[in-house]
Amino acid sequence: MPSNYSLVMKGLFVLAYAITNLHPGAGRGYGIVDLPVQRDQLGYPIIYSSAFKGPLKALCAGDAISDSGRINCKEKPECCCLFGSEPDEEESSKGILNVLDLPLFSIPAPIYDGFVQLTTDYLIRRVRNIFNAIRDLNDGITGILENEISSLINSRNGGEEREVYDIKVRLYEVNGANILSSLPLFNNRLAVSGDKRVIDKSLIIYTRNRLNLLTKVVEEGGLWSEEYIPMGSIFIGGLLVDENVRNTFCDNFIYKLSCNVSCLLSYLSEIFHANKVDKDVYSFYLNIGGKESIGKGLMKVFIGV
Repeated sequence: MPSNYSLVMKGLFVLAYAITNLHPGAGRGYGIVDLPVQRDQLGYPIIYSSAFKGPLKALCAGDAISDSGRINCKEKPECCCLFGSEPDEEESSKGILNVLDLPLFSIPAPIYDGFVQLTTDYLIRRVRNIFNAIRDLNDGITGILENEISSLINSRNGGEEREVYDIKVRLYEVNGANILSSLPLFNNRLAVSGDKRVIDKSLIIYTRNRLNLLTKVVEEGGLWSEEYIPMGSIFIGGLLVDENVRNTFCDNFIYKLSCNVSCLLSYLSEIFHANKVDKDVYSFYLNIGGKESIGKGLMKVFIGV
């Protein structure tokens, strides 16, 4: 590494809320489910950064997508500045924006008097790691998104022992602030378990078939199962801007990306056609994962500090 190299990065928090069931596919499975969802190394559902970055690129590009399905960098240089050049470009360059994975934070689960947002000790620790890293990159700056989630996971006192899927959890009444309270399947109740099985039992498995349209009979090999993450699930990740990257497409935009985090956030909100929700928090809708044509994968994404 050159001696004059210094790491200059800024970060934004991402909270993604599932409006519909999700299928961020992991390809063909080897267990009882033919088409499972993506999982991390411990088996928790996750949305890989590649599955998140692709829809962000498409949202940025809009109608500036070539016949080959790639961004036309001449029409939308800001997109190639952020995400890097496309394979058909003469000069290959890395994008200035690093998209992190979207790990699961919580998932809705039923109890006898309604439902709760269900999480585990491991998922809470992982979210804290993300918060700590982005806060450090932003020189200790905190904002509404971090404060809301931090309040949610730090203000748990006592708690009541309950069972979800016959597994013991601690149920907490928590204070939902502006953004969390606006989520339809967030009702100020958080259940925390040390047992990963509560998450596995909350996933949905659909059995689907493919019919012959004339005979209305299932075709041979036309029966399979798919795994889904249920609507109401919450994911938390981040976006990092690496100012060390020297991307020629950024020549006219670098001043917008090298300013403070509020300025950076405002610029990205324009790129992603986002609406302002609160101070330094914006939201937009995105389709993530497969099965769009049957109404799956719609998420509301919040970005902020």
